[in-house]
Amino acid sequence: MLTAGLASASFVWANPAQDRLVAMSEVDRSEALAVLVESSGQPCRTVARTFFQGEDGKGNAFWNVECARGHSYVVQIKNDASGSTRVLTCRRLEAASGGRCFTKLE
Repeated sequence: MLTAGLASASFVWANPAQDRLVAMSEVDRSEALAVLVESSGQPCRTVARTFFQGEDGKGNAFWNVECARGHSYVVQIKNDASGSTRVLTCRRLEAASGGRCFTKLE
């Protein structure tokens, strides 16, 4: 019985878009994250590095992206059916909530 309950809880918090991102090679993941950043209107032709910060209690995943020109962003991959995203500059994240990019979520 206990095992079935754990399996159900994992299924509820599964994030299919995050699962696809994790399964990609580093090169493909960098390209996918660059597309997400650019689709938000921010410049990021080339990614210098990515960093997986972690997930929140709702199963939303957070990735950090440093672009070759020095701008850095946090990309939230929401735990919803469409895998919707939200992109913020790391500066805005820090100013709004005190959060910091390129550090693991606590």
